[in-house]
Amino acid sequence: MSSSGLHYAVGTPSVLGQEWQSLYTTTDPVDFERSHFEQAMLNVIRQPNVNSTVILRADMLVDNEYDVETGHSIKSEKQDITLANDEGLLTVNVDDLEPRCVPIALADLAIKSQFVRRIVPRNPFKDAIINQTCLVMNSKTHDSTSLVIYIPHFDNAELCPFYIPQVAAVAILLHEKQLSVHYVPFFGQNKLLLDPKQRVVRTAFRLLQTAYKHSKGVKEGYAKRVTHDVVIDKVLFQDRYIHLKKKYSKFLVDNWAESTDPKKHVFEDIAIAAFLIELWKKIYGKEDTTNKMQFRDLGCGNGVLCYILIEEGFKGLGVDARQRKSWSIYPADVKRCLKEQVIVPSVMLRPHPSMKQHAPHLQHNGRFFPVQLVSPQLIAPATVIYSSADLLQSPQVNIAEFPPDTFIIGNHSDELTCWIPLLGYPFMVIPCCSHNLSGNRIRYAVRDVDRAKRLGNSTYQGLVDRVEYLAERVGWKTEKEMLRIPSTRNAAIIGYNNEHLNEFPTDEIYSILMEEGGADGWVANTMNLMKSNPRGH
Repeated sequence: MSSSGLHYAVGTPSVLGQEWQSLYTTTDPVDFERSHFEQAMLNVIRQPNVNSTVILRADMLVDNEYDVETGHSIKSEKQDITLANDEGLLTVNVDDLEPRCVPIALADLAIKSQFVRRIVPRNPFKDAIINQTCLVMNSKTHDSTSLVIYIPHFDNAELCPFYIPQVAAVAILLHEKQLSVHYVPFFGQNKLLLDPKQRVVRTAFRLLQTAYKHSKGVKEGYAKRVTHDVVIDKVLFQDRYIHLKKKYSKFLVDNWAESTDPKKHVFEDIAIAAFLIELWKKIYGKEDTTNKMQFRDLGCGNGVLCYILIEEGFKGLGVDARQRKSWSIYPADVKRCLKEQVIVPSVMLRPHPSMKQHAPHLQHNGRFFPVQLVSPQLIAPATVIYSSADLLQSPQVNIAEFPPDTFIIGNHSDELTCWIPLLGYPFMVIPCCSHNLSGNRIRYAVRDVDRAKRLGNSTYQGLVDRVEYLAERVGWKTEKEMLRIPSTRNAAIIGYNNEHLNEFPTDEIYSILMEEGGADGWVANTMNLMKSNPRGH
């Protein structure tokens, strides 16, 4: 809705009573119903980040429902959600769980839904965590009237955090086909609300816009295509993220050695680390997780993810074809865990299992791999032939044979993306650029029409679908999470249950390789990675 569709209503008596001040109202009748408005507002109550990017989430502490006609309780729920125990968290009255109310003069309004939510900002070391009552009220006689009220659990304007309007109560009213916003000011604030340039007044304008837009969206059947928090509980992930962000972000941003944007990469990898830690606790158990597994970050790039995980007590290695400048900023024990190696999966170098049965002494399959070199020192391009025996023995080659307790990470690992589910270890892969098993660029189509309609049929969706297909084909029971990271390429495919792990590499893997043409170009392409400039994702 544009500003031309709103009327600045300060000075107009509020229908809610003398304690209230009108701020803005729609000029034309709205074309959505009370049910659309309430569904939209209930979503905003549960997800206040819709109104402010400073807000991380809301924890619903009290959730009550009432019969509007009788006032009898229909549902009464309380949740005891403990705050993260980080020193320095700012809080205001977070133990106050008693729902609050304000006077309402509009006749026949009764409470339908009553919540107490705890609002957690993205940086609770700067902006305080608060509790807030949220009420949804209906008229007993007018089936088109609905009122939503927000009341913070404090009575002093100085306690109000930046991310909510600095007033004692906010109301969004749908009445007689008009949508309007009203405030109850704190003591001495009345004149402040008369100035449309004040931030608190501008916020009222945005609140009305959001309510209108989302109500229209509900009426028109808008549905989110992306669902978050399927694999890991949002609260666990976000609390872990807050902890890691406080602990590592300043050092990483201040000492960034790459030419890429430090904030994007640092905060993205902090979020991935938070997700992985909670995932590993889910898989391996909350107690002593760091001693039950180790990780391999294949295509580790700048090493931020490895650095955080190692500093958090996990054992593991990061492997990349090219050393990065950022590796130099990490402590010595982290540097030792970052390896400059190319990855050539052993399934390309070892004898086929059937051959191994007849000749158990064989360690390699006798294959040769041509790699063309172009260099100013050469008169003409030259071809070097590597044998499988050479590659198995080279310290610059990692053949992806790891201890049984290994978990593989593929974080935007490009050429390695489709290989990771085939290596025979639990994994999480976040696809990025689309390559086949030879390392060549390719566009995969989403497998069937229904999936394409649901997910879209972009190059990225095709790659995500291909990784899921390969993983499922070799026995993985997969899960998918759309990660809360600052990237549009945020699908994580996870596999940690596979009945055939002791049989890897299975016949199905050899069949996939044959279907892909044998992956003969992999060695040449991966050797070329050692010479090329790293990509910045």
